[in-house]
Amino acid sequence: MTSIPRPSIDIVQCIVDNQVAIVTGAARGIGFATASLLAEYGARVILVDLREDDLKAACDKIGAQSTYEVCDLSDWDQQVNLFHRVSTTIGPINLLVCNAAVNPEIALLQVSDPANHAQMNSQVRFNYLADEKNHQKSDTLQRPSTTLFETNLNSVVFGLKLGIHYMKPYGGRIVVVASAGAYVPIPSQPLYSASKHAVLGLVRSTALMDEVLRSGISISWVAPWLTLTSMVEGLKATTNPDNLKSSPGDVAWAILAAAAAEAPNGKGYWVQGTAISEVERAYGEVAGQLISPENRF
Repeated sequence: MTSIPRPSIDIVQCIVDNQVAIVTGAARGIGFATASLLAEYGARVILVDLREDDLKAACDKIGAQSTYEVCDLSDWDQQVNLFHRVSTTIGPINLLVCNAAVNPEIALLQVSDPANHAQMNSQVRFNYLADEKNHQKSDTLQRPSTTLFETNLNSVVFGLKLGIHYMKPYGGRIVVVASAGAYVPIPSQPLYSASKHAVLGLVRSTALMDEVLRSGISISWVAPWLTLTSMVEGLKATTNPDNLKSSPGDVAWAILAAAAAEAPNGKGYWVQGTAISEVERAYGEVAGQLISPENRF
């Protein structure tokens, strides 16, 4: 892994000043921190989320450089309308940050009461291996919930397709927020981890597609570990002084570093605390040893 510094203010301004940027999952946490940072350095930022009240409050904090769009990102038609409105009313889209994600499994780690924990652990919503019975057919198992894939994966599939479509005439940059859980197992959150592994495979492959490369579109991603957002409130890990934790602002800077990097296409960045490490080169070297170019397809 190669450690990289945060980009200088001059580099950031050169990349984002007066550019149109869409940030999803932007009402709070990493998305809000990223939108704030982009606006601070001159971008015209569109914050996207489900909750209009939260979006209004976020834009009030950021100021005149920001506006918002309410959108269920798991819905294809809503994303189509989102990109059309932005491109026709604000301007060509230069930067897209796909950040929105949900993690229902983490609720198990946020419950300290043993009885409540046991009850939740018996439900497939929080533990897909639970022996919960079907509510209509008591002799069969309840189907595990896979709705998190609609937000965590499908929204990125839709966002990449639409972002690339609108950027093809003039190029652009896309940064996807994955997770360190896309590289390592998380036994307490297997479906969330699976969704992020899928996102990693999606962006790795899409970044190298011929039509993307020919269009001058770069796609990169960041993989934060423990980040202090509302998603992890109540976790013991957040109060352990030995755990290296990132703030939303730390991840926002990593997103800007990914967008501003020289030859950024197909690069991934692990984020721990304030440290940003480029990890794909090492993976690429291993892949090159395992799979020769003539055997790839």
